[in-house]
Amino acid sequence: MTDLRGNSLARKMAEPGGRTMADAVRAADAGLESHREEGMRSLAETLARLEAACIAKDEEAAALVYDLASAFADMAGFFDTGPLYTAAFSLCEASDRMTVGGCWQWPSVHVHVRTLRLILAADCRTSEESRLLLEGLASVLARLPKQPG
Repeated sequence: MTDLRGNSLARKMAEPGGRTMADAVRAADAGLESHREEGMRSLAETLARLEAACIAKDEEAAALVYDLASAFADMAGFFDTGPLYTAAFSLCEASDRMTVGGCWQWPSVHVHVRTLRLILAADCRTSEESRLLLEGLASVLARLPKQPG
């Protein structure tokens, strides 16, 4: 049997001290926050592409909506964007349901995109307004056919 007490790594691991989990989380949050401005610019660019799709309202634009919404939700999920992430996820769900169900509805997409714009303009703060906006998106989603299974 090998005695691991002689192993340098094992000795270091057994020593007290080092960074606590809370310190590591704070450092990670600070590192992520340093990229927030760049992330918000990326969100604004993706939102502009979603708005362009709403203007085009063609088959090609419809095919892009889920991918753009998914990229938007992914980026929003990295930062504390509260209601923005929820609205983006709702757009992903809506576009998926409309595509699979064969019932594409541009007004449903447009409502989601306008909501994303309003929440982003309000610095992604949770408020009574954002709560009402998300309730509206939930009602739009409730009218779309659910996925089987």
